[in-house]
Amino acid sequence: MTDHEETQTEMPAAAPGGSAGRRLTLAVTFLTGVPLKVEGEVRPGDLWGSMGWYPLVGLGMGLVAWGVYAGLLAFLPGLVAAALVVILLALLTRGLHLDGLMDTADGVLSGAPRERALEVMKDHNVGAMGVAAAVLVVVLKVAALGALSRTDAGAPLVAGWCAARALPALAVYRWPYAREVGTGEAFTRARTRGPLWLAGGLLGAGVIVAGLSGAWAGAAGSWYAGLVVAAAAVGVALGVQAAVAKRLGGLTGDVYGMGIEIAEAAALVAGCAVAGVAA
Repeated sequence: MTDHEETQTEMPAAAPGGSAGRRLTLAVTFLTGVPLKVEGEVRPGDLWGSMGWYPLVGLGMGLVAWGVYAGLLAFLPGLVAAALVVILLALLTRGLHLDGLMDTADGVLSGAPRERALEVMKDHNVGAMGVAAAVLVVVLKVAALGALSRTDAGAPLVAGWCAARALPALAVYRWPYAREVGTGEAFTRARTRGPLWLAGGLLGAGVIVAGLSGAWAGAAGSWYAGLVVAAAAVGVALGVQAAVAKRLGGLTGDVYGMGIEIAEAAALVAGCAVAGVAA
């Protein structure tokens, strides 16, 4: 989620409803490059409602990534397999969240006043801090995933990716939008508790799926690994976003995307810690 493609067009008032299937389709098309067709006009209520389904998209991505990683380990070294999986996931998301990470790093770490920092974040050009942040996070992801066996990688990829995509709904609900206008601003106009509870429920389901899958595969600490990973992912990312919100007076679409990247990296590191303790 980024703010590069800002719009000055006023969107209609929130729709009172919206089918679950349509909102899930919106979630898939926004978070991935999967070309699904969305019928009808997309309203702010639809956008906010779709965020409740984000964890389900993350769960699907995590299961696919786990399967690919397990398959690659059959004939490739761990680091090479991990690098290919991280690249695959970046392509699947069209680099959307990495873009948010880079923009946020450029603006927040620039040392500039609030308004100037927001301008820097809106700039299409990427600075040194943005490049450094992206490289460091990607390297951390590859190193952490590459250190995990095919069984132990399940919890961070499944529960972690699910938790990372439960985060945007919580962040949107918790903090105001830092700009008057922006792509992410449309998601904040119809905030109700329904999508927040849905995201939380799906996150719980993702943790259970990770635990059951890990137990079936014989992973270390399978009964608690998913819970630890999800807690670490959400906790670390929320801590970083809280600091950014204090700096900017709220969050933006770029910061929502940054949170997902931070949560994924934290999940993989937590997965390594769980595997090490349980070994």
